[in-house]
Amino acid sequence: MKRLRWQLIIIFLTGLVVGILLLGEQPIYQPLLNPEPVQGGIYTEALVGEFQRLNPVLDHYNSVDRDVDSLIFASLVTFDHRGIPKPSLAESWGISHDGTIYNFTLRPNLTWHDGQPVTSRDVVFTIDLLREGGLSIPEDLQLFWRDIQVKELGDQNLQFQLPDPFAPFLDYLTFGILPEHLLGDLSYEQIVETQFNLQ
Repeated sequence: MKRLRWQLIIIFLTGLVVGILLLGEQPIYQPLLNPEPVQGGIYTEALVGEFQRLNPVLDHYNSVDRDVDSLIFASLVTFDHRGIPKPSLAESWGISHDGTIYNFTLRPNLTWHDGQPVTSRDVVFTIDLLREGGLSIPEDLQLFWRDIQVKELGDQNLQFQLPDPFAPFLDYLTFGILPEHLLGDLSYEQIVETQFNLQ
């Protein structure tokens, strides 16, 4: 009986010591900080390879160009982490009941880095380059844009007319827009070689 008491006391004391040690190991609660973004600073990202042309129309075969271009050039729409389309240069859009007409309105007061306004003319110009094609644009993408009519409906509005309903059409509007006022007087071949692509 005495032996049993000593064993119970040892078990109790061992449990007490283990409990105290476990309580001492509890993490200290620290409230999560919500950092606020600030403008400016330096963005650093590692890329494998090197860029050739910083031009969203010419970057289809170079992943480094695409990664850098996505930071420089904006598109009409973007997609969030759930795959839901979000406005970028476009402020809003509407789709016809039959799914063949898409009307877009650009955000007001958009400007290029040189202060010139971003207009629907820039979007149409970029799509014309995708249609015109060349070795740097996949043939299926050229054919896709040749079947779609794009109309300017003023400086801030444009319309896409599809030959047939195409549910993933918004996915094709994530290309970067180019400035027509800087490149509009150049042929496709001249655009491939212009210094704009490296500046």
